Amino acid sequence: MLKEVFREWLSWVYPFVCELCGRGGLDGCHVCPECRGRFIRIEPPCCAVCGEPADGSFVPSGLCSRCAEAAPSFEEARAVYVNEGALRDLLLAFKYAGALHLAGTFAGMMADAVRENPHWFGGKKRLLVPVPMHRRKLVRRGYNQAQELAVLLGRELGWPCSGVLKRLPDRLPQASLAREQRFRHARKMYAGDAKRLKRHPVTGKDVLLVDDIFTTGATADACAHLLLRAGAASVCVLTLARTHHAWQG
Repeated sequence: MLKEVFREWLSWVYPFVCELCGRGGLDGCHVCPECRGRFIRIEPPCCAVCGEPADGSFVPSGLCSRCAEAAPSFEEARAVYVNEGALRDLLLAFKYAGALHLAGTFAGMMADAVRENPHWFGGKKRLLVPVPMHRRKLVRRGYNQAQELAVLLGRELGWPCSGVLKRLPDRLPQASLAREQRFRHARKMYAGDAKRLKRHPVTGKDVLLVDDIFTTGATADACAHLLLRAGAASVCVLTLARTHHAWQG
């Protein structure tokens, strides 16, 4: 009840005008079609597993060199846009500056992409699972952006949502690690939430892991690994954006 009241309050505080150009009269979103059209859409060809746009390093199987060398735990990852420019600025505001009102707009973009690409994720209706946030960070920020996206995406698509994973304490920022270090470290930073898994088992279910940005894939791999261990039939990943060539930085 309180969450619904809060969302209603937000809708009054933040009328539906474009965050980028100020155009008003938008239908339930905060980015107008013209500004959205300037975001860099991720189009095929992409790696069949991680979704990395083609850059000349693909093998004949359609995999990028890294997925060909070591397949991640998830079956397929897809993102809608490249994390650049105005979209990157909006995502930073959403993630770190309390711009929670953008959640519905972003979830709508993700839902549109799923509907436009019915072949994604095996064409299956899936259980949405958000990437978790540690409780101390959740208290400081007030919300988990992945949770907000997953809940609203579930409403858009009519898919169930369950937060069955948890983030463990960690003082080492992921951004300070090289790609290979991130993968090793991420496996230690997440765990299944035993109580929630007991109430909402994932056994035999096809899962879609939801987050805002796909960077190296370390977090997605770690969470997918846990979900498969908990009995999930398959795990795919959906994010609004991805950082292109993340491993080169």
